[in-house]
Amino acid sequence: MNKYLDAYYRVSTKGQKTEGHSLESQRKTSETLAERLGLVLRPHDEGAKSSTLKNVSGENIRDALDEIKTGIEDGDVQNIWIVETSRLFRNRLDSITFETMFLEKYSCQMWVGDNSEPMKFGKKEDMNILYAFRQMMDEEESRKIRRRSIRGKRHLLENHSKDIPIFLGGTPTFGYKNESKRWVENKEESKWVKWMFREYAKGLQTIEIKNQLDSMGISPRRTKTGLWNIGTIQKMLGNESYTGLKRWFDKDNEKEYVYQIPQIISESLYQKVKKKLSENHRVADNNKKHFSILDGFLECSCGLKMSSTSKKRTWGTTETYFCVHKQRLWRGETLHKCNNEKSLNRKPTDDEVVKLVKGIVKNSVILKEQFKEEVLSTKVESDKEIKKEVKSLEDKIRRNQKSLENTVQNIAKQEIERIQGRLDESIVELVLRGLNEEKDHYERERLKFIQEIKDLDERKQWLDWLGQYGDFLKQKTSTEKKTKEWLSGLIQKIVVTPVYGMDRDGKKAVQKGHTFTIIFKMKIVDDRLTYLDEGNKGLGYELTFGKQRKKSSVVDFMTGRGKNKKKRIKYETPSKVHSESLNNSGII
Repeated sequence: MNKYLDAYYRVSTKGQKTEGHSLESQRKTSETLAERLGLVLRPHDEGAKSSTLKNVSGENIRDALDEIKTGIEDGDVQNIWIVETSRLFRNRLDSITFETMFLEKYSCQMWVGDNSEPMKFGKKEDMNILYAFRQMMDEEESRKIRRRSIRGKRHLLENHSKDIPIFLGGTPTFGYKNESKRWVENKEESKWVKWMFREYAKGLQTIEIKNQLDSMGISPRRTKTGLWNIGTIQKMLGNESYTGLKRWFDKDNEKEYVYQIPQIISESLYQKVKKKLSENHRVADNNKKHFSILDGFLECSCGLKMSSTSKKRTWGTTETYFCVHKQRLWRGETLHKCNNEKSLNRKPTDDEVVKLVKGIVKNSVILKEQFKEEVLSTKVESDKEIKKEVKSLEDKIRRNQKSLENTVQNIAKQEIERIQGRLDESIVELVLRGLNEEKDHYERERLKFIQEIKDLDERKQWLDWLGQYGDFLKQKTSTEKKTKEWLSGLIQKIVVTPVYGMDRDGKKAVQKGHTFTIIFKMKIVDDRLTYLDEGNKGLGYELTFGKQRKKSSVVDFMTGRGKNKKKRIKYETPSKVHSESLNNSGII
């Protein structure tokens, strides 16, 4: 027997770090036992990690346990300690496999808890009944504790959450506190939550928010250094609970409970931040050292984003846009097939898209009208109207949340009545059908209100854009960075679709090029001005919105070794039609 006692520490959740068999408690027990056995303690701290967490191959992801296994195989680990058998595995088959393939095979001893005697393993054919029995007892105890916890949460939600913002345990979200098992706003923290949301919506980056919070001495909940983590801030900014709507999903019954807690931020602000998070996520790439005009706008027709790259070759630098499908497949993700096999040469792609957008903007009668001086006064009036409409929608959402919660409570009561047999099954089914339809109605209504808020915010952004970009078009596209900023005020995204045709021999389909579908923020594609009386134009006119989408002709900007392709090709649609269309829109 070697001189070391290799202790394995693990808890299932972050909350258990300081509860029950906490990491600190496990450490103290192992220290006492090591001293009693006259062995030198070697800790292997797994931290807070679920026993069911697996990688893409279906194997458990536990680095400290893998370290112990390797040590056993190398002969360096001969004595291990755990606080209870479920710390290693909750599945009995996994436990017996570990005992057979590691403990028994390499004559390794194992201590459990504060027992001074190592576990006694019988012969292989005995299947180690004692070890398996202890494992079963630990599994059942874990299940019993979980069942009791889930039952308690169900009872509270079904009977009290309508009137009380029930706190279900764990560590309260930053901005809240637990008072008598109720969610209560923590005024000292919530003011910083509001600040974070407001500043992020205005354009402050998460790293800048972190730096300001750190410099002001505002500490997060769990921290060894007292400093904020960017991931924590992003998670907070995406937390719907701050709008006052809390959700809890019961995995066993596959049922979602919805109830209200104190509201810290408005639904409007939350949706603004949510949209900005999504946009920033698309363009985030810490490894990039190059600038690309269309980064963040391009989306492959397979639904994934397109990224950009700049690489130096022996013959020069290649700059391309490509779908991230292959990269994500290499990471082990399961994805639908992507037919976009060719990357795009960056420069001609940028030129083509910018020229197409310029043509649309140049010929938009709506933009020409709104570029006039009266836009400024219209903006002020519209701002007031938009704020008033948003406030009205926020009130509707609060009433909707209350109605939704009430319906969920009624559904729960009916299910209790059915379980206890106090009502006829057919009557309960009829009532539940109606209540579930009502619940679906409130869910749809809430989504409708949220979408209306998004639309209003989009309108306000558009008006802001008009005020900012009401100058000359050339000035706004004089540099690449200005061009990108100009595009961000105009377009939502650009969908890139591969186009296939037969090869020269007519034997197989090959990719011939791409098309770009530009989706604008307003319906300015083919918009028009219609005079009320062509014979008397002084009577005025009406502006008619067009479409939001503009699809390009097929282009071949696919990259090739040592050269940059830029070739417009004829494909399916007659080139004359395309040429006329492009001339009419001011592109060529």
